[in-house]
Amino acid sequence: MSPVERARPLPEAQGRGKLLIAESVLAATSAALQGFAGQDGRHEGIVLWLGRFIATTTMVVSVHVPEADHGWGHVRMSEQQVGTASRSARALGLGIIAQVHSHPGTDVRHSDGDDDLVLMPFEGMFSLVVGRYGDAALLDGGLHQYQDGVWHRIIDVDPVVYVIPPVVR
Repeated sequence: MSPVERARPLPEAQGRGKLLIAESVLAATSAALQGFAGQDGRHEGIVLWLGRFIATTTMVVSVHVPEADHGWGHVRMSEQQVGTASRSARALGLGIIAQVHSHPGTDVRHSDGDDDLVLMPFEGMFSLVVGRYGDAALLDGGLHQYQDGVWHRIIDVDPVVYVIPPVVR
């Protein structure tokens, strides 16, 4: 496991509310994260999940892959890139409701930098970290939620996350 840089404790908690994710979002997210690379090899990547936050339910229906400053060990968005993402979401009647980014190793905890740099955190917001530059399973332990003004790693995603298939029978 490649440990992330953490000087502060990372609290763990049960998730609050529900996170409903359209199945198509997972495939698009994986493909986008795996595509971040440069001449020096694969890079950390970022994807913004679009949807609606209704009461305590986060509904993710689409993905925005921003242009970003990315390299080995970092990924950042400028104010202009955030603005572009926000306008794209609003044009669809949606908002940026969650962030997903990748780490190079298998440690999917937020780093201290992740805590500080998440785009406009709000109470109940989810942040997902995916290991091995997006090659790891998306929902494999890296789910975090902003609770009471602090990021928490969610210790059991099963009662929180629901993947919605394209056809329900």
